[in-house]
Amino acid sequence: MPKVAFSDCYVTIWRGEDCLSFLDGLSSNQIINLKKNQVIQSSILDKNAKIIDFVTILHLGGFLAIVGHENNFQSMLDFVTPKILQSDVSITDISKLNDVVIIFDEENSVPMATCQTIDDVTYARIRQDLIYCIAGKKVNFGGEKMGDGFHEWRIANLIPWYEYEINSKSIPYSCGLNQYVHDSKGCYTGQEILTRMRTRNRGIKVLKNIPNSKLDKEKVTTKGREKSLVIVNQ
Repeated sequence: MPKVAFSDCYVTIWRGEDCLSFLDGLSSNQIINLKKNQVIQSSILDKNAKIIDFVTILHLGGFLAIVGHENNFQSMLDFVTPKILQSDVSITDISKLNDVVIIFDEENSVPMATCQTIDDVTYARIRQDLIYCIAGKKVNFGGEKMGDGFHEWRIANLIPWYEYEINSKSIPYSCGLNQYVHDSKGCYTGQEILTRMRTRNRGIKVLKNIPNSKLDKEKVTTKGREKSLVIVNQ
């Protein structure tokens, strides 16, 4: 199975009765209804709807495991920590104790949008052909270095990625994360801006793969052998 190491990620454990409601107020997707053994992805946004980090959230019963991009970790922590105040939320960084591996272009028995632990490895099925795996370093569940094979698959399947399409200067509607913006959830940071864009149908962009032979003025975000990812107006 195609398996690559997500070596530039962080893994945090969130504990406390207020974790879901707290995250829901900072996230573009609806987190509040996440149940045990479910997984969801969402952008954590600042007041200008800019992406602080795009995270994968696993509900593991007594706590949440959250995987994000290593380069965004401190910014995420600096943003959320002052907002905790009296909320029952605590965050622990366990990145140095765990490896995260991505299985892609492969189906297995883990149901969609769920997570389960098998032989000390926690599998989280993000989509039909994409699974995040979290394992303690002692398990030695490593993958190959993330390279062209993974990015070619991303191009074919229109999957945005960190520091290619997703960055701190982007909003979800400008980097291919449109599907992770819930259009009917309660208040959250940056909501007003995203709602205005959606209702006016202005400024919303989409991710497309275009043959390299047909590239013109489009801004290439991920260059592939035959096709590339570009972000264009909707």
